Amino acid sequence: MKFLLTLWLCLMVNIAWAEDAVIIESEQMIVNHLRSQAQFKGGVHLVRGNFDLRCDRLLAYYQNNELQRAEAFGRVRMQQGHKRGASKQASYNKKDDILTLIGKASVEDSDGVIRGEKIIHNIKTEHTQVMQGNGERVRMRIESEDSVGKKP
Repeated sequence: MKFLLTLWLCLMVNIAWAEDAVIIESEQMIVNHLRSQAQFKGGVHLVRGNFDLRCDRLLAYYQNNELQRAEAFGRVRMQQGHKRGASKQASYNKKDDILTLIGKASVEDSDGVIRGEKIIHNIKTEHTQVMQGNGERVRMRIESEDSVGKKP
């Protein structure tokens, strides 16, 4: 499971601290300088290096030109190389170094997939909590070398 969770560390650290430029495309951008907030709406596409994020709406909160926290809403899809993630909503808090995926959250790569209603990952402590609601159970699939390419 650690290989899947490392994905989120890589994804979010690349957004917050990588030297690559961030390119964000959307149908609309609203900046509120008093709140140090930028909002992107409509077909949001963020690219930084090999990290790719797509969502319906993105809120970015910054201080001294540095990202402090970010929230992505609606059909959230992330990809970095062969690793992918999806949820209805995602948030990142730099102060606490916590990434949260909410609503049909999943993280997958060629080694397996983990799914839950909410996935909370503490980047500093590498502690991850996967939660499910409505009496459902958390699900994790780990691929073995023999099962790769076979249908479950």
